[in-house]
Amino acid sequence: MKNNVLFSTATLAASVLAAGLLLSVKPASAQTAINPLLPVKNTKEIQLSGNFQFDPENNIDLTVGYGIFLSPNLEVGGLFEYANPEGGDSQYGLTGFADYHFPSESALLPFVGVQLGFADAGGDSDNYFRYGLRGGVKYFLNQNVSANAILQYSDTDQENSESDFRLNLGLSVYLR
Repeated sequence: MKNNVLFSTATLAASVLAAGLLLSVKPASAQTAINPLLPVKNTKEIQLSGNFQFDPENNIDLTVGYGIFLSPNLEVGGLFEYANPEGGDSQYGLTGFADYHFPSESALLPFVGVQLGFADAGGDSDNYFRYGLRGGVKYFLNQNVSANAILQYSDTDQENSESDFRLNLGLSVYLR
C-alpha cells in the first residue's frame, strides 16, 4: 500500500510537471516583441557623431559612418574619422566595425562591437593600424532617426602611442 501511494504521488507530480512544461512552451515561431521603430534586416544606417575636448587643448573629432543590418542584431559597416587637434596636424582614419545589438520593446537599442582600421596621424608620421572595442545606445526618436551615445576604446600598433577612450555623441538616419 505504501508503495502504491508513493507511486501514485510520483506519477501525479510528474504529470503536473509535464503539463506545466507543455503549457509554458511557446511555438518555435514566437519571439520576444520588438519595438517597430528599431532596424530590421537590410536597414541601412548613416551616422554623424563627434566629440569635442576643450581642456587642456581644443580638439574636434568628427565621425561619418555607414552600416547595414544583416539581422536585427548584427550590423557591419565603415567609419571615416577626422580629428583636428589644436597645435597638431589633422588626422584621418578609416575603420570597419561589427556591432551586436540587443533589440527589445523599448526605443532604446544598446549594442557592443569591435572595430579595426588604419589611420594617418598627419605630418611626417606613418600610417598605423588601429583596433578597439565600442559600446553604446541608440535612442530612436522615430523610425528613421536615432540619437546615439558611443563609448570607444582604441589602441594602435605604434609603440609610443597611448590607448584612447572617447565618448561620441551623434545622430543616425535609417534607410529601410
